[in-house]
Amino acid sequence: MSDQAQFLGVTAYLRYPDGDAAAAWLSRVLGFGPVDPRRVKRDSGGRWEEGELAIGPTRIDISGGSAAAPDFGAGALLVVAVTDVDAQYERIRAAGAEIDQPKDEPYGPRSCHVTDPWGYRWYFWQGAAHFA
Repeated sequence: MSDQAQFLGVTAYLRYPDGDAAAAWLSRVLGFGPVDPRRVKRDSGGRWEEGELAIGPTRIDISGGSAAAPDFGAGALLVVAVTDVDAQYERIRAAGAEIDQPKDEPYGPRSCHVTDPWGYRWYFWQGAAHFA
């Protein structure tokens, strides 16, 4: 037995007022998913209560019907690594969302940024950050 625990991963747990609407937007606009219905817990009215959405080999957990403030995602920034940031930009732009144009960051990656309708900021990065 080790004196130190090993980290195995981290999963973002995001609160949305409507989990179904959030999962649909994140899937349609950002390309996440698909949603596995076996991984979604629904309330007695059939509404999304808790569940997960795949992002490549990782996932995010979504809580629906949260009684949080109206600016659910304010202050949250999520960085998603992609192989082609320009293709991701085109996907999001074609879906009708407002998105910053891709740019080469002075600290390394090429990135583009979009904020979802609930205030979560999604940064898509191609390449690694380098800090001197």
